[in-house]
Amino acid sequence: MGDDSEWMKLPIDQKCEHKVWKARLNGYEEALKLFQKIEDEKSPEWGKYLGLIKKFVTESNAVAQLKGLEAALAFIENAHVAGKTTGEVVSGVVTKVFNQPKARAKELGMDICLMYIEIEKAEVVQDELLKGLDNKNPKIVVACIETLRKALSEFGSKIVTLKPVVKILPKQFESREKAVRDEAKLLAVEIYKWIRDALRPPLQNINSVQLKELEEEWVKLPSSPPKQTRFLRSQQDLKAKFEQQQAQGDQSDGDEEEETAAVVDPYDLLEPVEILSKMPKDFDEKIEAKKWQERKEALEAIEALTKNPKLENGDYGDLVRSLKKVVGKDANVMLVSLAAKCLAGLASGLRKKFGTYAGQVVPTILEKFKEKKPQVVQALQEAIDAIFLTTTLQNLSEDILGVMDNKNPSIKQQASLFLARSFRHCTQATLPKSVLKPLCAALVKQVNDSAPEVRDAAFEALGTAMKVVGEKAVNPFLADLDKLKLDKIKECSDKVELSGGKKGSAGGGAAVDKKSAARAPPAAEAPSKSSAPPKKTQTAAASKPSAGPPKKGKAGGKTKKTSDCKELSETELSAEVCEELAAGVLPASCLQQLDSANWKERLASMEEFQRAVETMDKAVMPCQALVRMLAKKPGWKETNFQ
Repeated sequence: MGDDSEWMKLPIDQKCEHKVWKARLNGYEEALKLFQKIEDEKSPEWGKYLGLIKKFVTESNAVAQLKGLEAALAFIENAHVAGKTTGEVVSGVVTKVFNQPKARAKELGMDICLMYIEIEKAEVVQDELLKGLDNKNPKIVVACIETLRKALSEFGSKIVTLKPVVKILPKQFESREKAVRDEAKLLAVEIYKWIRDALRPPLQNINSVQLKELEEEWVKLPSSPPKQTRFLRSQQDLKAKFEQQQAQGDQSDGDEEEETAAVVDPYDLLEPVEILSKMPKDFDEKIEAKKWQERKEALEAIEALTKNPKLENGDYGDLVRSLKKVVGKDANVMLVSLAAKCLAGLASGLRKKFGTYAGQVVPTILEKFKEKKPQVVQALQEAIDAIFLTTTLQNLSEDILGVMDNKNPSIKQQASLFLARSFRHCTQATLPKSVLKPLCAALVKQVNDSAPEVRDAAFEALGTAMKVVGEKAVNPFLADLDKLKLDKIKECSDKVELSGGKKGSAGGGAAVDKKSAARAPPAAEAPSKSSAPPKKTQTAAASKPSAGPPKKGKAGGKTKKTSDCKELSETELSAEVCEELAAGVLPASCLQQLDSANWKERLASMEEFQRAVETMDKAVMPCQALVRMLAKKPGWKETNFQ
């Protein structure tokens, strides 16, 4: 008792540091009462305990530690200076609390982390929790993941920064500890609630069984976005609104709900990949080679690299120039399509960093729209749409105006369709009168063009512009048009669905971005019928590779499908070119045995042919060449029914 009487007389702060655990326990109890009594958050009394709070949470005695954690929580909640202790205290919680066997200790540790977030220290808390994931003790890892999940669930994705969390998530699925994997799964489900499909690309390489389990859980989630239920000190107005909504039976309107969930771009969650050093060393030689197979090999290597959804910045000037040259001058349409895909990949992977190259390639792509082959048109559309998202319409307007008077109707049509798709991503601010006026003047001229597909495309572009900036802004540029044409433009405007908008008819002929959710929203999805050809032609080219489509073009001149059918026509290739193109996409053994005297070899070859076609990219399938190869060998007079 003599010893007890000694420390009983000490001030509270000294008791908290005493070597006797009972003294510390008493100190924590008294500190808790004191912290709850102090009304002034800026009282000088708080300063005495600044250096002690970490010791409160790292207390070695399990009984005293619980009381120390309670006192620390009261300090963080009430003291104005508490934010200064965030890093050291959360670090102490991670290493000395999350490993404790008592559930109450872990619970208080989590409450401390969440209270620091409430007092505006989310970033520091998150950093310490992420460091804890490298700890060798699985109990600590599980608790850190659980705390991150709880923080996201309560504060939402606007407060908890998801990029670093998503970055470490795949690693947790590889853990040997089932408890860690299970908690990672719960975190992935919680993240999905907030960002939906943006989470898919970062998790695409985890174990297929785990991914399937996640998919099953994701499907069960409600479609409405979650709400923030706990608020920062600076968000008291939101807190009051939330409490009012709760009192009214949570009947908030959909718009407010949508505002709660932060819009996350999948691109922001990805790590950039450096590809320039991975290019084939002989790329420059191969891309200039006389044999088209060597040029194809070089382009395929680049295409594989540009499929990475986020690319590291660097000097892509030489590569862009090489691809531009292929697009503009190569006679092989398959290689033109490949080069266009590479450009689309670079633009999508670099985004705004590609903007410096946009002016170099856009004129070449626009001129190349004279090529009518569906696979080429679609690849060019994908490329120019991806490039548009890296720059502004103002920067490209001169190049577009430069082809609006072109004699080739396909070029004029595709330029107008490109404008229509681009307008959909504009706002009144990004589509000022100075940019709109010359473009509208060129489009008005095309409304009177002799080619119906050019007229339809111009109507669509003008209708989209009207949807974006309003009738009042566009009408002055349409003064020379008669009522029928004005009505047609308004009709197109009503059907338009703006980027991220809800109204309008879904368009057909958009170039679809193939980098899935990891890409920016596709710029190519056009809003109305006149841009449908590329989509139709892709299907037609894949399913009817015979000479059927051109005949259709001759027959149907009365409807709008005239322009679609014109898209389907293509020049007849020579037998040598057909053989060369077929050889480029089919196994060598397949071609050699198609005209074998042994019917079993012919049958095996045909089966191989079928498998190759079924797995082939439809956009680059040389349909005419393949059909004419079949006509030649085994030929239509083949007698074996199989």
